[in-house]
Amino acid sequence: MDDEVSVRLGTAADARRHFDAICQLYDAAFSQPPFVWPDTESQHHRELLTGMIGSPNFGIAVATDAADALIGFVYGTTLSTTTGWWKGFQQPVPAEVTTEWPARTFAVIDLAADAAARGHGIGRRLLDTLLGSRTEERATLAVQPQADASHAFYRAIGGWHLIGRQDTPGMLSPEFDIYIWELDRP
Repeated sequence: MDDEVSVRLGTAADARRHFDAICQLYDAAFSQPPFVWPDTESQHHRELLTGMIGSPNFGIAVATDAADALIGFVYGTTLSTTTGWWKGFQQPVPAEVTTEWPARTFAVIDLAADAAARGHGIGRRLLDTLLGSRTEERATLAVQPQADASHAFYRAIGGWHLIGRQDTPGMLSPEFDIYIWELDRP
């Protein structure tokens, strides 16, 4: 499968071109247990992605097969200095972790690969491609606590460090585990 897969850094135009395929893959990946999936999540995701694509801080990498069909994606955006990303931790997290300044942290919002493509290193290649293109000092992401396979993936590829669990009432999941990765910059 690896020879047939192309992983590349994308643009906002690529995100628009693959929009429906991204949304279908998102729904397929995250609507099944162990993930929390309210009835409104598919539409919420479409709206969130639409808004993010227009941001100048948006970044995306895509994986396509030999027929140019989307089989994986990862995207995110830079956190603002007024972000709420670091609020709600169940245990205190040091201010040196939670303080933002311009262009400090890139938030990986979503990463998914087609079920048939998993286990072939595509998720890692997607992350390496996207994060390798970023100029921020670090990256962060959130994982639902019960998503054991997702946690195992981030532990296996290395670099990601769990910094704590947040209470996130009113969000997709009532709790998220937050990871950070210090990006190597010259």
